[in-house]
Amino acid sequence: MKQLQSRNLVRQQGVSKFGMLMVFILIATFLTFGLKVVPVYVDHNLITGVCEELIENGEAANMTLTDIRQRVSNTLRINSVTNFDLSNITLRKENDKPIITIAYERRVELVANLDVVAKFDTVLQ
Repeated sequence: MKQLQSRNLVRQQGVSKFGMLMVFILIATFLTFGLKVVPVYVDHNLITGVCEELIENGEAANMTLTDIRQRVSNTLRINSVTNFDLSNITLRKENDKPIITIAYERRVELVANLDVVAKFDTVLQ
């Protein structure tokens, strides 16, 4: 039994250079994708959160579209988000209830001529 175990240990040599290269390429790919795409979703959650807060507090019922855009603009400025067009936020009222729509798309260059397009269409009531 001991002889069988020692023979198995001699044959085990670990991962090859090619295997290590493949693991490194996979990790680099996921890191690149994550570092470029995740901020797009973080920014969207920030914008959506501000508008949801306005609706939940009841402030949006008494605000104009300009007021809502100004509030979002202030939050974006504080959080250093510079590439959002405030005209993507619209407001309509049905039965005196505000409905805020945030509809836009973001294009992020991933590698060379390969882009990732994220399309957002959020309706908050």
